[in-house]
Parts: sequence; structure tokens; C-alpha cells
Amino acid sequence: MGHSAPHTNRQSEAERIIHPSSGHQGSDPVNSYFECITSCSVDDGECVTRCVEVLRDGD
Repeated sequence: MGHSAPHTNRQSEAERIIHPSSGHQGSDPVNSYFECITSCSVDDGECVTRCVEVLRDGD
């Protein structure tokens, strides 16, 4: 019940969505951010935070 995934898994998920390895080079970073946050659970603020951090660090 108190089980949660490690932060590294969430960060890698955010990075995978925002910076996909399959070559979506030049894609809109804001669009990628929205794709990332829509993959997060509504009550998972940490997931959303990771998406924001990955987007910000990508600049």
C-alpha cells in the first residue's frame, strides 16, 4: 500500500517521453512536455515535476 516507484524510474520515463530515442528530432518541446504530463497519474506530482525538469534541462 505504501509502495512507490524509485525516482529514477519516473525520471527515465519523463526523459523517454520528452527525448525519445526513436528520432523525433526537432519536435516541439512543449508538445513533448504535454505528452509527458498526460502519462502521469493525476495525483502524482513527482511525475509532473520530472516532466518539468526534463523540459527545462533540455533548453
